[in-house]
Amino acid sequence: MISTKFVCASEEYGTIKKTVPAPLFRTVFFGGQSKKYTLTICGLGFYEVYVNGQRITRSKLAPYISNPDDLLYYDTYDVSEYIQEGENAVGVMLGNGFLNSDTTVWDFDKAEFRSAPKFALCVQENDTFVLDATAFKTADSPILFNDLRLGERYDARKEKGLENWCCVGYDDSHWANVRPAKTPFGKPVLASVTPIIETERKKAVKIISGDDGYIFDFGENISGVAVLKIRGECGQTVRMEYGEVLLEGKILYKKNIVCGLESTDVWHTDYYTCKGDGEEVYQPYFTYHGFRYVQIEGIQRAQLREDLLTAVVYCGDFGDLNTFSCDNPTVNRLQEMTVRSDYRNFIHIPTDCPHREKNGWTADAAISCEQFLYNFDCSAALEEWLKNIRYAQRDDGAFPGIVPTSGWGFEWGNGPAWDYVIVELPYVIYKFTGNKQVLIDNAEAIYKYLLYLKTQIREDGGIAFGLGDWCDCNAGLDVAYTTPLEITDMLMSIEICQKAAVIFEKIQQREKQGVCLSLEKQIKQNFQRLHVNGYAVDAPTQTAQAKAIDVGIFDGESKAKAVEELVARIHRDNDVFRVGVIGGRVLFRVLCDGGYHDLALQLITQDAYPSYYHWIKLGYTTLGEAFWEQYENSLLRKDGGRLGSLNHHFWGDISALFYKYILGLQINPNMDNPNHIVIAPLKFIGVDTVKGIYKRNGKELEISVSHGTGKTQIDIIKNTGFNVEIIS
Repeated sequence: MISTKFVCASEEYGTIKKTVPAPLFRTVFFGGQSKKYTLTICGLGFYEVYVNGQRITRSKLAPYISNPDDLLYYDTYDVSEYIQEGENAVGVMLGNGFLNSDTTVWDFDKAEFRSAPKFALCVQENDTFVLDATAFKTADSPILFNDLRLGERYDARKEKGLENWCCVGYDDSHWANVRPAKTPFGKPVLASVTPIIETERKKAVKIISGDDGYIFDFGENISGVAVLKIRGECGQTVRMEYGEVLLEGKILYKKNIVCGLESTDVWHTDYYTCKGDGEEVYQPYFTYHGFRYVQIEGIQRAQLREDLLTAVVYCGDFGDLNTFSCDNPTVNRLQEMTVRSDYRNFIHIPTDCPHREKNGWTADAAISCEQFLYNFDCSAALEEWLKNIRYAQRDDGAFPGIVPTSGWGFEWGNGPAWDYVIVELPYVIYKFTGNKQVLIDNAEAIYKYLLYLKTQIREDGGIAFGLGDWCDCNAGLDVAYTTPLEITDMLMSIEICQKAAVIFEKIQQREKQGVCLSLEKQIKQNFQRLHVNGYAVDAPTQTAQAKAIDVGIFDGESKAKAVEELVARIHRDNDVFRVGVIGGRVLFRVLCDGGYHDLALQLITQDAYPSYYHWIKLGYTTLGEAFWEQYENSLLRKDGGRLGSLNHHFWGDISALFYKYILGLQINPNMDNPNHIVIAPLKFIGVDTVKGIYKRNGKELEISVSHGTGKTQIDIIKNTGFNVEIIS
């Protein structure tokens, strides 16, 4: 049971220019210890909930990041153990979360659902309501400002008079009554989302005396917050500014992690004002940051200690990580960087980056989902996000480029390369888990999109709308991509039809499968007529040729010659890859499948530009946003030039490559049994021994591979339930 009676403290909400404190709410009710009590809450945007002074919130940044006019997420708690005989207190603190953002770039500031923080809550005694949100009273908290992307400001002096505010016996006679608030239009759902947890606490590896304060270097790019521990004077304000780049070893650079506001000062900055009462500890409540460095200002030299700041790492609670390792240190380092990028970009939804945007870009997750599932089981989290994607679909079948959205992303930011998230995620989740329900749940949205896609075919047979081969190595900062949009759109549309056909076949929707096959044939014939000359695509890029091979434009002997043409293009490009993220997803796989696996690994690991090894040389600990010479060389300049993010995951398909080709781990190759695993490692120059552990659904497989002078030795060290087929 839930309540849809939402309340708020005020109709005002905070903006960058107007301070409105985060509200507190409290009430009491009478209960008994021998009964079952359930508390259900929807807090918008984020909430913290307490019963008799005990924090019971199961997740950081609860409940979830969603458009409340699409889906309203409620969390349910069994609070029986916290209830005492007689009077009991319930307390709630609210933050802005996704509900109220001042960010203009994606039109969040124009969202129709934007409002003051509000919540709905009920407490049940067995099956009877004993409390709802209308019974609460409200007051201001010490949180003066909070924003999902910008940061938080906390004045500890305002804690005076709020001691034990969520406990029995607190005098709230001076608190105001709550006001009724508009109930969002979204469908109420009981949340079964993956909680966000603290996974690690890190001390600084170095403290640097910077130009504007002291800089704590935590050694790696992370997502989370910094915890401040200080003995300060009353009124002393400490400023903590987050970033992932240092220039000249002492200048915190932030221009690469801000977007849409003139001043970088408001982005990724937390403030704490001391109350001056012994040791004070502050951990932000309603924000998180992507960072390696934290610059702290407003402290005295005597207050500088190693434990002044501690980095707290946030991540989804995904359980055990699968593992891959080999005797090639560059490959190991890139695997580590990929997994770190994945984890740092999975706060409720798969984000593009944990700082500048925190947006759920559809293509980013679609490109990465297979390597995600090779590394850890995030299938439930992806399925929850898919639910939001379906609700964001427009009546005509179109999808936005980001989910959740307030309406932005239909006119710019989508297209087949982004929209294929609606088939790729269900397809890959089914492949790894065998969960047919994910196919059933998304079938209607997939079919609706296919009908929309048919309307985008021009009279000449071409398709070109939305975005293309993003972050193209050839393009640089001022041009999005060099492979024509029509090439990537048509090829991605073919892949959408192919995978949709498999999905409809698995759930026995034959008529819709026939529509997919017919549309695939039509687009493929159009592409061959418009863009194929023999065994080459007319656009002279690696992406065009590799993607055409990937979706089956070439058959038989022409396919082998098409692969040779791809290799010739690589040689013409001075033996480096020149692709964007669409090409990057398929180039190395096509080379491995075509017998050029050593070339694939060489392109990834060589000491040349561009290559992934180049990022290691620059000191990255996560994957970057792009391979652009002017972008990366600007790291060496004092002004920083123009930089992108140093923490994106959409170049991380190399991890799936490592598992599938170096370790040889092929999951469910026939799409009929997720417990069927084929082990068929390739011998790569520079890799002699490989080890891996793969876990799924309570089963575990541990593999060791060694390539001797004449024969490959494959050892199954542990297998608890998988059907393993070895091909050596």
